[in-house]
Amino acid sequence: NVFDNLLGPSNDKWCCGAGGGIPDEGLHVTAELEVPHALTHFTVSSANDVSARDPTVWEVQGSNDGTNFFTTIFSHDGDSFWTERLQVVLFEAGTDFDKQNTGYRFFRHVTFKTPSWPNGAYFQIGEIEYFGTEGGGTAVDPKSKLTTTWGSIKDNQ
Repeated sequence: NVFDNLLGPSNDKWCCGAGGGIPDEGLHVTAELEVPHALTHFTVSSANDVSARDPTVWEVQGSNDGTNFFTTIFSHDGDSFWTERLQVVLFEAGTDFDKQNTGYRFFRHVTFKTPSWPNGAYFQIGEIEYFGTEGGGTAVDPKSKLTTTWGSIKDNQ
């Protein structure tokens, strides 16, 4: 639901977690593209309900094997950057994170903490969009992703 271009309640967001909070290794969602792209910008949207579920410590990572090695492209460690529900925030290469010289086939968003950590059971994101260039500058087509996976990082290692 985090890559469906819909913002709203229920199935229009990514909301997960378990009793006891987020595992130390974080919770993640991964998009796989057909060919590598250098990330030029991305958006992350708040979901519809409580801000205590918003990520406050999180990263966007890239990989070409999708399993063994992920490189951190962007990291955030602080308060929530959203000021309202269902808000879309844009992050740009060269301004919010380093311009990318490496293209990746896999992009992963990992959440490590929310305001309710360590006892909060859930976290949420309304939508994630990745944009980039491949070869001659073709923008990432969100429909070009092959698969989407989510869970804790530990589950996929």
